Amino acid sequence: MIFGRVKHLPKPLAAIGALALLTGCAQLTLAWTDLTPDGDPASPPVLDAFDGAPAVTTQAEWEAARAPALRDALQREVFGYLPEAATTRVLSSRVVNAAAFGGKGVLEEYRIAVTAIFDGKAVETRGANGQPGFVMNVATPKDAQGPVPVVLMQTFCPRWDTLPDPAVAGAPAELERRGGLETYVFGRFICTPPVEDILEAGYAIATIFPSETIPDRKEAGLTQLRRLSAGHEDDETRWGAIGAWGWLFSRMVDVIENDPRFDQDAIVTWGHSRYGKSALVAAAFDARIDGVIAHQSGTGGASLNRRKKGESVKSITSSYPHWFSRAYAGYAGREEAMSTDQHHLLSLIAPRPMLLGNARRDVWSDPNGAFRAALGADPVYGLYGGQGIDQARLDAWRPAADIAFWIRPGTHGVVKEDWPAFLEFLDAHFGARPNEVAAR
Repeated sequence: MIFGRVKHLPKPLAAIGALALLTGCAQLTLAWTDLTPDGDPASPPVLDAFDGAPAVTTQAEWEAARAPALRDALQREVFGYLPEAATTRVLSSRVVNAAAFGGKGVLEEYRIAVTAIFDGKAVETRGANGQPGFVMNVATPKDAQGPVPVVLMQTFCPRWDTLPDPAVAGAPAELERRGGLETYVFGRFICTPPVEDILEAGYAIATIFPSETIPDRKEAGLTQLRRLSAGHEDDETRWGAIGAWGWLFSRMVDVIENDPRFDQDAIVTWGHSRYGKSALVAAAFDARIDGVIAHQSGTGGASLNRRKKGESVKSITSSYPHWFSRAYAGYAGREEAMSTDQHHLLSLIAPRPMLLGNARRDVWSDPNGAFRAALGADPVYGLYGGQGIDQARLDAWRPAADIAFWIRPGTHGVVKEDWPAFLEFLDAHFGARPNEVAAR
């Protein structure tokens, strides 16, 4: 996705600009998503015999054998292999603003050094300016008296746009509010979430800008991915940016889990579009993550690869060759040959809650395929005594369900209707209202 800086365009011109912008991660369409499941069930069934191993009937069998086998298969076929190990250390930390966001929050900043280890070879991440590691900004509720839930965010925009404050490292001398064409097309919250509302609800926010570590550009991204995975020799299964960004979520957790101010049972990954994909990957591969909000994650995220609508494997791997392994591109047009599909990714998050966000006109992201994938993950939630998805139609919003499926009118983006739904989900599963936080 490429954002423009053109502002105050007349609506007809903005619409033309929107068409140009929506040729990659999303496309405009006159179609509407069917609100009832449309198509074949997710296959193969998640608990059936897999890769020569027998069917799974118990939680113990799932955890001991099937889940590890699925993680390996998803890396082999879709995301590429993640590092076998990592190291994380905080190089520096500081309070950026003790009375940020109208006095509702405390804004802090960490520089974090991280190494990726493949086949015993450790390589340290570094930023575009050559500095080691990356920067993470954290906003906590000003009046919090005890551990608070924390939402880990990756967004399309630099950190000073996600958590706007002129003292954030790298911010321009004068912060310019993001707007114009990008918010007209992709919604008012595409860059900056409703930070004050989130803090008032009792949640902390931690954010990084993933492109500071793995650039979201073809050549530059592939160069960094190869450098960091120097110990992995197979180019076909070398990790892509989606897997690497998911791994960066886990490096954020390395820091958060050592801070007593944060509730270690309420660490949630949040992402939209490509970062919805990385949010799902992070939770599927890291049990320390307690919940996921993956909004319009589409192909390579929550949406099934087989018999799908919208963006195809061929399209996404052609447009974004740095996002996935080369092996995934090799399945374009022959998705039936894959041993996995995206319901396997969702099933690896069980029994933790997840929200899958969608929009009716965002057929490119295939909401119906995501709904069928959620249905396909249901049996694993059943192994843990849960239900998974608790609705027969795409529009029967159940925020307290194990798998909450949200769909609204409109197209690809983060709009004013989305964050109230996200907060409903967070409250239902991790609720820390202001009076509860203060009482701790």
